[in-house]
Formats: sequence, C-alpha cells, structure tokens
Amino acid sequence: MRLDTAKQQSNRGEQLKLVFSLLLLAILLLPSTGAVKRFLVDKGFVATHLSSKEKAVQLASSLISLPYSYLTAKTDLPLIKVDIKYQDWLKLEEDRRSAFERGIIPENRSQVSGVIYFGKEKYEAKVRLQGDMLDHVNKADRWSLKVELKKKQAMFGSRKFALVAPSVRVNQGPNLFANSLDVSGFDIISPQNIPVKLVVNGADWGVMLFEQAFSQDLLAVNNRTEGLITRLDLLSETTNSQGQVTRTLKPRVLQQKTILANQALANQRQIALALLDDFLTGKRPASDVFDAARLGQYLAMVDLWGAWHALTWNNWRWYYNPHIAKLEPIQSDVAVTPAKHIWLMKPPSHRFALSKAMLADDVVNAHYLAAKEQLLSSLDSKLIPALESYDKTFIKSLHLDSPLITPFNYHVMKQQAACWQNDYQSAECSQIADVSSELHKQMDNYKAKANWDLYSRLNEQDGKLVWQVTNTEEQPLIINSIEGITKRQEISPLEQINDELPVRIAPGETLALTLPSRLNAISARVALKGKGNETFFFQKDTAPLAFIPRGGMNPFDSTKYAHFITQSQNKWEFKAGEWEINDYLVTPTNTEVVIPQGTTLKFARNAGLMVFGSLFSQGTPNAPVIMTRQENTSKWSGLSVFAKDQNTAHQVDHLYISYASSPKLGLWQPRGAIYFVKGNVNMRTVQITDNQSEDGLNIINADVNIYDLTIKNALSDAFDCDFCTGVLDTSQFTNIGFRSGGDGIDVSGSTLTVKHAKFNNVRDKAISAGEHSQLMVSDTHFNDVNFGLVAKDNSLIEAHHVRASNIQHKALMSYSKKRIFGPAVMRVTDYLCTDSECNIKQTAELGSQLLVNGLAIQSEALDVKDLYNTVMKSDKPK
Repeated sequence: MRLDTAKQQSNRGEQLKLVFSLLLLAILLLPSTGAVKRFLVDKGFVATHLSSKEKAVQLASSLISLPYSYLTAKTDLPLIKVDIKYQDWLKLEEDRRSAFERGIIPENRSQVSGVIYFGKEKYEAKVRLQGDMLDHVNKADRWSLKVELKKKQAMFGSRKFALVAPSVRVNQGPNLFANSLDVSGFDIISPQNIPVKLVVNGADWGVMLFEQAFSQDLLAVNNRTEGLITRLDLLSETTNSQGQVTRTLKPRVLQQKTILANQALANQRQIALALLDDFLTGKRPASDVFDAARLGQYLAMVDLWGAWHALTWNNWRWYYNPHIAKLEPIQSDVAVTPAKHIWLMKPPSHRFALSKAMLADDVVNAHYLAAKEQLLSSLDSKLIPALESYDKTFIKSLHLDSPLITPFNYHVMKQQAACWQNDYQSAECSQIADVSSELHKQMDNYKAKANWDLYSRLNEQDGKLVWQVTNTEEQPLIINSIEGITKRQEISPLEQINDELPVRIAPGETLALTLPSRLNAISARVALKGKGNETFFFQKDTAPLAFIPRGGMNPFDSTKYAHFITQSQNKWEFKAGEWEINDYLVTPTNTEVVIPQGTTLKFARNAGLMVFGSLFSQGTPNAPVIMTRQENTSKWSGLSVFAKDQNTAHQVDHLYISYASSPKLGLWQPRGAIYFVKGNVNMRTVQITDNQSEDGLNIINADVNIYDLTIKNALSDAFDCDFCTGVLDTSQFTNIGFRSGGDGIDVSGSTLTVKHAKFNNVRDKAISAGEHSQLMVSDTHFNDVNFGLVAKDNSLIEAHHVRASNIQHKALMSYSKKRIFGPAVMRVTDYLCTDSECNIKQTAELGSQLLVNGLAIQSEALDVKDLYNTVMKSDKPK
C-alpha cells in the first residue's frame, strides 16, 4: 500500500522561503531545546565550539549563508523510491516505538518485503531499521533503513546497503576521511557514501546517504579477492573497585551462513578467527595477524582526524586477505567532526586498548610513524588543498535538505598536526587532552573467547579417528548430524552414528566421538540452543593455524641442503646442478633467492619452495632453470613468492616448470601452482606445463612485464592475473582446461596490454576480462576455443588485428555476470573469423556494447546464469 499524497510542485524560491521560515519557527517555537537541537542537527548544523556565544555566532553565520547554500545546492541527485506495504510498514513503526522504550533499537527487528525503484529498474528487496542508537530513528521521517536486494541485483555496486540521514554520519565526515586516505595513497577499504534523493511510500524524505554495507560487494569494488569480513562481539563486561572496565570479546565473521556454505571461505574463516583470537590473548603479535603497513596507515589517519570512534571495540572491521593470511582494517564509523573541542585530542590510538596493543608491535609502530611523517610532510602541499576542494563540492549534494552544513575548518587539522608533531610539548598544545571519558566509556582490559569449532579437533588417536568437540560457548551445543568425507572426496553417510544423534553438549563440556578411520574430513550440522543449524567442516589432523604463509615458519636446515644452497645474510643462493628437495622450503622474510643457469630442482610430492622477498631465476636459452617433480611422484607443491612491498623486483628468465600443484598446507590453500603476490614481476621465456592446480600461473597485486610465456596442458585456468598492471608480450596457451572449464588468460581488476598471443584448444575462454579491467589486445589468434574474447562486468577491451578459427560457441562476447559491476564494452578492429557461421558467434547483452570492425552488434537479452550452468559451467579441481 502506497501512502502517496497529491503535492503541487513549487519553485526553488518558494522552497527557500519555506525552509527559512521553518528554521525561524523551529528556533522560536519548538517546545524544548532538545527539539531545537535535533531540528538544527538534521539540517546539517554542527556546533564547532563549546561556548553559547560562539555557538550563536556560528548559527547566525550559517543562517546568513543559508540562501546561498540552498540556491547553489546540487539538485540532479539519483532518485530512489521505496514502497512497503502498509501492514509491513506497521512492523517497522513498532520496532521504532520499541526503540524509544528501550533506549536502543532492538537487535531482533522485523525484516519486511519492499520494492525499490531506481531509474527505469524495479528491484525486490528486504528492508529493516538500520543502526543501534536512537539518532537513527528520532526524526519524524528520514529513518535509517537497511536494504538487501534480491536476485543478486545491485545498485551502485552493492546488493546490501543502508539509507541514512547525513546527520547520523556527521554529514560529509566519512567521505572526507575516505578521501584523505585516497589522496595519501593509503589503500584502505572504505565504504561508499553517495547522496541520493529518497521517497518512501510517496513521502519525500529528502537527501539521504546511500551507505555501502560490509559485504563481498564492498571487497569486490575495492579490488580485493573474495574473502570475508570479521568483527568483535561483546560477551560480558565487569568493572572492578577502581572503576576499570574489562570486556570479554568474541571474534566472528559477518554473513556466517554464507561463509560456511563455501568450503574455501569456511577454511578462511577458521584462519581469520584463530588469528584474531591469538592477538586478543597475546599469543601472536599484531604484525603477524594484521597487514602491518595498512594498519599503521589507518591508525595514523585516525589520529590526524581525532577519529576516536573508529577505535572502539564494536567499530573495528577487518578484511581477511586470503593470499597473505592477514587482516586489513576497513574504514568503519569514523564519526569525524568539525567541532574543534572534539577534533583536537592527543592521539586516540595511544589510548584505546586494542589500538595500544597493535602499536606495541614494533613493526606496526614503524609503519605508523612512517605514515605519520608522510601525512605531516604533505599536509599543506597536498592533503588539505585536496580536502578543501572535495569538501566544497561534496556538500552541495547535501545542501538541498541540509543547508546548514559548512565546510570543515582545516586550520584545526593544521593545529592537530603541529601538536602531534611536537608531541604536545608547546604551551598551546599542552592544553589538549586525551579523548574524554564523556565521549566514550573505554575498556581498560579485554579477554577473548574463541568459537567452539576452533577448539574442536578431528585427530587420529591410538589408531582411531576421534572428533573431540569442546563447547566454549555460553549456551548448549547441539550436534544434529555428521557426514564423512574420504580422501577421494567420497561421501559417507555414517548412518549408525547419526542414529545416536542429536546430542547436547553443555557449556564447558567436551564430547569425543569415534569415527571410521577411512575418513579424511567430516561435515557436521550443529546448532547453538535457540539458533538454527549451521554446517561446519573439520579436516583430519589440521588445526586452523597449522600453516599460514610466514617467512621463516619452517626454519632452514643448513646441514640438509648445504651442499647446494648457500645461506648468507638475507640471501639464498642455489648451486648449478641437479638436486632433489624432499621438504617444503620457506625462506626467512626479506630473502633474495638466486637460482643460476643450468639448475634443475626435483621436488617430492609435498615439497615446494616459498620465497619471502625476491626471486632471481638466471636461466639462459641453452641452460634454463628447471623445476619439476621427482620420478616417483605425480606432482609437487609449487612455487610461491611474496614480495616485501610493491617496489620489490623479481627477474625470472628461462624458467621451465612442470607438474606443479598449489601447496595444500593446512587450511591455507592458494589457487596457483606458480604464485606471485605483490612486487614487479619480470619474466622472460617461462614455460609452465602439466600443472596440477586450479591456475597455472597466478599473480596478485603486481606490476607485470612478461615476454615469451608458454602454458601447456593446464588442468584449469592457465594465467590468472588479479589487480595487475603491465604487459604480456608473445605468449602461447595450448590444451587449457582439459580437466574442467579453463581460461587462457583470466584477469580481474587489471589494466593489461596483451599482444602476440596464440590460443589453441581452450575449453572455456581464451581471454576473459572481468571486474572493471581494461585490456589492450593486439595481434592475437584464437583456434579451437569455446569462447574467444570476453569482456564482462564493467570491463573494457580494445582489440586490434584479431584472428579466430574453429570457435565452438562465441568468438566475441560482452555482458554482465556480477550485477554489482554492470555492463561491459568491447571494440575490435581488423577482426577476421574464418568459421562459416562467424556472424552469429558474436554477442552483446542488453546494456553492454560490442563493436566489430566499426559496426555495432545489436545487443540482446542474455540468460547469463544459464550460460554459466551449461556451456561455461566449470568443475574446478579441489
């Protein structure tokens, strides 16, 4: 049921008079100072001083500027309409009424169906109240709403988002903080906050902020590999006789049901939560849990802004990076303010318990100090000019309904920076205090309680396989069913054991179940009392942190391999010759590994090489470097290389690798047999054949310069490059994806030039560009491939001199697979296809573009979901 009311359109002059009159009436007639304050805050007013006189002067100045702010406001904002049936709307109203009674929005709140209209599109959605505190709902309208679109639809790159009044987020504050990160080159994940016009059931709610939720969509648009987001929950709180507060915290992942349903993400969950638990309990230093560089940068930016709110235990959010097995901070509810008396404070990161523990780590602190120095040195020349320009432009988008918003006074930032620099020793700075306890009741100490499954193990004991379940929760744990999994991935129903279930385990108790010894893993449906079932996976003899990629994790045995590996300060140097390696070798951090020409390394099945630092393969045409399996095994555990930073250079010449698999080390399981993370990857004449993993060559977050790459007989994808920039010149891809759907080149979030490439016998796509990639392709030939050149998900492919033959399905395609990104564009010139039906082997989905030899291919409706369930269906190897 819509609640539309007929309304005559008024011109901007009439609207200005109305707003000005309402402001005056509010100030003069509203029955309480609290009501006046709420009205002014909703219109964007933020008091920047404490004294009543200064507040009055500021308000008068804002009122004088109001006509100009209103008349120059940006009006062409995106329009979103939300329709909710009357009976469902009453449920939201009941939650709001309950919030006023309790003083907080109830945790268990109604989620109702709604319809969202945006542009010409109509979206089905689920809607509920957003937030915890009453500022989200204390206005007559403009309540904060949480929206989840159905059917994997997306708006502004998000399927989950909130619509909040700007005043709830201190207006332009979150965007200024995110902009300062961007200007400073700090790659911190930051949710979007986009001003939109909102109409709810026909009622104009004015300008609201479209706030991106913490979800997979946020990770994707911030150029992060699919992963998960973690946070902390409060289990209990105690206060001693001295008034010190101790809180017991429990790490958890967001969207746990979704995470547990995906085996790879479920493994990542265990690692991420175990890392957080180790940090909270002091077992592991911060730099071994968090991305130290990003964490140091984030804390430094928080201190520059006095953004204490971001450091409270409940506002921390972390992304688990599956490549390096560390957690990255995510900008979350920074609540920066132009109020001088709040902004100016001693570094809050030095006061809050969690951030203090982080900075106690020398590595994190070193990155913090480096970021601090960078911010201070660029403040006047770069950061403040950029913020001032952005601020003035952005607030025009909010002025239509919040005309009292004014730009921040960046002289306060200069004062904060100057005092920060001299450690608050000057007379002026000595008056600045720590974060006030009136702003926030901090915790003095914290404890941790881990999830029950992190303390439960599937181990072989005295020749028997035993699943030992320890209930660390505060509620009974109910095991409802168990399913066994053999080493060959065969399912065993375990009927006899399940006949004895369900079984209830009280808090603090441990249960041991004996299972058939043939099993390699189990899948268990378990529920906490009062909550639904969730499926948990346990792998035999594998603790959550059995292996994570860390330099020096396996100490180098200087005697076992001393006859062909010379170890010196920060360097491993191999000797030329043929050598056998029976262990998984992991270098210390910042190690330069040199493999000279004429070296052959033969690895046992579970043996491999992991380099933390830089790799130099010095092969020549007549004496290449060879890495392969030993004669008595089918594969080995591959080569992984982790650069220290983006400037670290690798030089890989004439390297021939065969029969490599990705390392299966505990729950950390990368996709690539050959795996590079960060740095400058320079390759010349590299051959990868018969790999036994999902990707033959996998490069992440790197600059690449590759010449003469050959990949043959790839089990699945040949070359996967995520978030890369650079050039791939002269390459050949033959017999790709013989086990499952496999692409020759698969890029995401990358800018890459591909030239002189040949593809023959590729079971899926020869070249696939996705997730906002830009590819320049030239002098390329596809033969005997299912799909040739494919642009998807807001990617652009510019191709020239392309030849295609023996195309099984489509030679050229442009479409959207992930709706959070949108349509794609492909332009191909000097294109020749020799197949008899080439004219029907090029397709553009509605909304996407495909231009071939100057002619636009007419777009058509395309069932992308069906496409990936049929001819593009993949069976990736485990």
